Amino acid sequence: MRALLLAAALLAPLGARAGKAPSPWELLESAEPAERAAACAELARPPHQSTASYAALSRAMRDDLSDRVRLAAGVATLAFPGGATLAAVEGVLKTEPGAEIRRGLIVALATAPAHADNPDATRMIAAALADDADKGVRRAAAAALATRNDPAAVGAVRRASADDADKGVREAAARAFSVLSIPPKAKPKKKAPKRPDPEGVKGHDACPLPWGWCECSGVVRVRPQCLTTKECRTRNAEMQHYNVSCTWNGSDLGSVE
Repeated sequence: MRALLLAAALLAPLGARAGKAPSPWELLESAEPAERAAACAELARPPHQSTASYAALSRAMRDDLSDRVRLAAGVATLAFPGGATLAAVEGVLKTEPGAEIRRGLIVALATAPAHADNPDATRMIAAALADDADKGVRRAAAAALATRNDPAAVGAVRRASADDADKGVREAAARAFSVLSIPPKAKPKKKAPKRPDPEGVKGHDACPLPWGWCECSGVVRVRPQCLTTKECRTRNAEMQHYNVSCTWNGSDLGSVE
């Protein structure tokens, strides 16, 4: 008996003998759906995120026998940016028999940071709102379009609010339409900087851009003034009559734009 136990210990993987946690790649081959699903999430994060992990997640999203794993793989796949990712997810949305998986992918797509500004993501969700056979998926799509708040989806939610066969979908689409119809808030205009006192004292008072110290000297020396370059040029032209020339912030006016 002791010999059998010793042999089993020697044949066990080194990581298992050392108490080392299995890698996501090992867990992806587990017989337990929960472990495979957890592996999917890990493979989408550094340091495991790679071309190889993307390929593995794409396969699991399509082919794993567990609904839980297919959804986890699909959500994880959305962590990868680019059109190829969206094309792969779109293929699953069109062929996946599980409505809960399609719904979960739509929800994840609505807020996926890697695709936040990709118009194809909005288009895919709008297509699900129009064409998916499951009312739960269509409701999720309407809510997802409201979440994305992309004006390009206004037409899709307006049509669904009027034409969808399910009351819940129509109501969800109407709510989305109300969100998308609100004009985006205009960015507040930057306040023009307050003009400093032109008669301020250099070395004592501030003279921030777009103003600068206009210093004129020649036969006589004139007290510096805090002026714009245009104002300093005007002053320079006036002072030329007195054989006095001006600089702006220490630079010759010919070199200042």
